[in-house]
Amino acid sequence: MAMQQCAANSQIHNAGEKVTTLDIILKGSVRMTYPGNKEDVILKTGSVIGLAEKPGEVFVYSYMANEEATIYSYPFEDLLDVDKVISVNKKIAPVVASATVSNAYNLYKFLHIVQGEADKMYQQLQDDLRNYPALCNSMGQKPEDFSEVEELEPAPKKLKLQSWQVSFLQSFYNYDDKIQRDLYGLGVEMCVGTIYNTMQLMHELTTKIKGYKKYMKSLSEDTYAFRSAFSGLSMKKSDMDRVGEEIIADGNVPLVENAKEIIMSYGECETHVRDNMNQLLDNYARLHDRSATDENVRKLRRGITDLFYKIYYKVVLKYFKDLDKGKQIPLEVELFLRFGFMDERVVSEEDFAQLYRINMTYIKDPNHKILTVPEWLKLIYDMEVMPSKNEFDLDYPGFLREQKQNGELTEEQVEEMMDDELERVRFELNNLVALGNRMTFGRISVFSPLFDSVNQMMPLEKCFSSQERINGELNKIRNTDFQIFYREYQYSDPDGEAPAMTLHMECLPYVILMPNIGSRSVLWQEIDGKKRSTSARMLMPIFSLEDFALAVTRMCGEFRWEMCKTEQGVHWNDISDPSLTAEYADFLQYYRKNSALNADQKEKVKKALQKAGNNYRKVFVADYVLYILYEANGSLRLSKVSRDILYRYCPLTFDISEKLKSNGQYSELIHRRANKGTQLARPIENMVKKREHDELPVPEEFYEEVQYLKR
Repeated sequence: MAMQQCAANSQIHNAGEKVTTLDIILKGSVRMTYPGNKEDVILKTGSVIGLAEKPGEVFVYSYMANEEATIYSYPFEDLLDVDKVISVNKKIAPVVASATVSNAYNLYKFLHIVQGEADKMYQQLQDDLRNYPALCNSMGQKPEDFSEVEELEPAPKKLKLQSWQVSFLQSFYNYDDKIQRDLYGLGVEMCVGTIYNTMQLMHELTTKIKGYKKYMKSLSEDTYAFRSAFSGLSMKKSDMDRVGEEIIADGNVPLVENAKEIIMSYGECETHVRDNMNQLLDNYARLHDRSATDENVRKLRRGITDLFYKIYYKVVLKYFKDLDKGKQIPLEVELFLRFGFMDERVVSEEDFAQLYRINMTYIKDPNHKILTVPEWLKLIYDMEVMPSKNEFDLDYPGFLREQKQNGELTEEQVEEMMDDELERVRFELNNLVALGNRMTFGRISVFSPLFDSVNQMMPLEKCFSSQERINGELNKIRNTDFQIFYREYQYSDPDGEAPAMTLHMECLPYVILMPNIGSRSVLWQEIDGKKRSTSARMLMPIFSLEDFALAVTRMCGEFRWEMCKTEQGVHWNDISDPSLTAEYADFLQYYRKNSALNADQKEKVKKALQKAGNNYRKVFVADYVLYILYEANGSLRLSKVSRDILYRYCPLTFDISEKLKSNGQYSELIHRRANKGTQLARPIENMVKKREHDELPVPEEFYEEVQYLKR
């Protein structure tokens, strides 16, 4: 047994070395990499290096310190040594079990990536084989005989993980918090059992990854002659095509004609879909008043809407495949997917020019949090995020279970669809995109998913929801209501010396830009599934007609309310279990008897409830907007009661509180809040001082928590 300090980027084990030790990561994190791949699996604190391999054999993966790390090594001569190591370290057994499940899940995601690479490699080969005769003909050459390449098979299905294994692993990963609390606490045996079962799954995952890698290597070697021939011809044709090509000067806007046909042809839409859409769009373009609300025009819009999303689905799937292949995407397709542009006849020249310039200068958000619809659907397609809830508040697994209960799907179909990227995209498109597009448009009676200049009420460059504008408003709110996106999580010290405790981490929301010119921004869901350390999903029009600061602040108010309801569950309005929603509901329900309100204030509450249709959330959101945009700047607009609740549950930052301290309405609230923060931070500060005195490592999370509590 030995403890080892590893500097950032230092090598711990190389692939091919003999496996002789089990290494527990006590501090920091480690990168686990398959040779030749750029993707890593990050092993965090509590993980055990070596569980993916077997003792006496060689390391399949390379392990490198992702940051400064501390590991403790134990001899590893037999698989039973895992039981000995965990049993000796009972305090950290739940952390190790949880980390093992997380690592296995990440390894499964890596298998999915490798599987995609193999499928893509085979599909590209098939595409090139089909295009080869035409390419030869265009270059005046006779095709060579590559019949041996045509006989090659795709990767064998046995390399895929069985559906029950995927479901088992996903369930353990998704319900980790509950399992840690209810299962691992029953005894170290539960932890050891989980680790052994998961370790066997990791061995199988590793075997399948190696199988895919072997398949790709063989496919590459067996097709070298064909790929060389095809590549050489392609380069020659590309050089020839480039001669005489028109180069459009910067700032020039290309002429677009018959965009709908280009878009539908790209998506390989069925003939009847294309014919029907052409007829509908022709009728729509001929309308004297495209903003009319009579039944005939509404029926026309509904017909366009139904076909629009069917076409969008076909086009976006082709778009994903072309992106992965690095192919050039037609301008019309990009404008369609990002903005809903489909027919140049209903778009003014000025608006088209602006769409073109925005599209040409568009840069993806480096943090991957502000996304256009095609970018968001790509995350769903790549299985990086789960599909969103539908209008009945059912997530994707819940929707499939309901379909099974209703007899519309069998168990086998449910298992297949759970990991079917095409079905996931279809579900997301039919729910979040279709419904969210309608909601954010704001004017339901005249809604159409088409980009139409008739909906434009201000220059597009002024209402474009750019990353800078969204991040600017979100940062203003984070610098005011600083706790808004922080979530609780359970921290356990891997060396067992510091007690487990509840800490906080920030989890920023996704903002998905709907392809419309709209007047409403909404919170779609506050978390993903049951896991609270996941990002909220907010929807905004890509061209927003409403006040931007107001729109983002209102969404954040909705998030505050819904997140509290999720955390409180059935007790969200139970005043015996105090919370933001419970206290606000109690305040609004019994405002008439509240002695802290004068007659004018009671009348204001009455009118606010009437305006909101007695919806407590709407009243709270309206007050939250006043709190962030006015009260935080010293302009008092709220009653004493609502101000007290908001400041206790949505406290303002230290800098803002210092400015408000001289105001009698805030002085006592600020004093109470400062005392509470000091009281909560004291035990952690004492622990930090003790560990520093004893020259023990102090987890960075402790310092961050003290700053959070005193902020």
